[in-house]
Amino acid sequence: MPPEQPVRRGRGRTAAAKPFGNGSEMSPSQLNTESLISEWLEHPSGRAILIDVLARRGPDVRALYAIQTLPLSSVITLSRGTVTAEQLDLLVEAANQRISDTPPNPELAHLFPSAPPPSPTDWTEKVIPGRFSGKRFIVTGAGSGIGRATALRLAREDAAVVAVELNTLRMEALLENPAAHSITGVVADISREADIQRIIAAAGSRIDGLTVIAGVADDMTPLHEVDDDLWERIFRLNVTAPFRLTRKVLPIMLSRGAGSIVNLTSQAGLRGSVAGAAYTAAKHAVIGLTRSAAYSYSPRGVRVNAVAPMPTRAILDSNYGFPGGLGPSPAASLIPADLEAASVAAPIAYLLSDDAVAVTGTVLPADEGWGLG
Repeated sequence: MPPEQPVRRGRGRTAAAKPFGNGSEMSPSQLNTESLISEWLEHPSGRAILIDVLARRGPDVRALYAIQTLPLSSVITLSRGTVTAEQLDLLVEAANQRISDTPPNPELAHLFPSAPPPSPTDWTEKVIPGRFSGKRFIVTGAGSGIGRATALRLAREDAAVVAVELNTLRMEALLENPAAHSITGVVADISREADIQRIIAAAGSRIDGLTVIAGVADDMTPLHEVDDDLWERIFRLNVTAPFRLTRKVLPIMLSRGAGSIVNLTSQAGLRGSVAGAAYTAAKHAVIGLTRSAAYSYSPRGVRVNAVAPMPTRAILDSNYGFPGGLGPSPAASLIPADLEAASVAAPIAYLLSDDAVAVTGTVLPADEGWGLG
């Protein structure tokens, strides 16, 4: 038998190729849970097994290509624990035994049911009537997901809300909500200076809070494949546009010596394995702006914080979609039930409130512990 040869593994690991069958052949490679998804997709048996098993959970192969630069073990985190390390170990064993061309393994079918387990439903939003009485807030990205939930939460707590949304139909749907009685809608693109002026005019001479939620994700594009258009679009919508709107709002807050700003960042702003290079860099920049502004304006009564939710379907699928018109993220289908938008709006409302008077410069994870893995 020829000597064992080193084989490349995810994250730079190496392992020895092992014989299979009667020992007369060599496997193309031995997979493990740290092998990249791309390596699984290139493996003759690993590909078939991975696609078959994950198909039981809903996503198609596009979802796998969207996260192909991640190791297989990342599926545990993306699924928020509904896929376990033990289940992935079984996949590894099956792939390395080359059983993909046999009938479906009953044990695999048992471990990976056709639908993920239901999400916990024991959390109830606790609205505090009157908490924001007499206050006015600007909420961007208010037509869907976390932005919509935040605008409605503030309105139910008696704030006057200037809700900003790019999509007219989404804005109309928001304003039809019974809780939207104190919401003023502005259809606007916060990357345009003229639209920012209209937003400020709608808010008037008093702005107690600003929360910037509108933005756009990327498609896991690695740095060497990022073109200038993608880079500039991601930064324009996630960094430059919020910067320009905040720049207009700050003088109004400073004139009163009070105000609260909450930016929406992401787990991509805290780690490098959640999104592509452009989005990761942009969300790190949002955190940098947040902390710099907090340092500069805390002595003058303006608090600046950020919330970092997990990459839920609501985030990946909402607002502008992917650059180039690719539509909703196929990777989102790997995530089970959404972390409810209302459960992210709740800490945003807290940071905007007077209860957070001592909190500034903080990046608050709102991810059910997703970022701990």
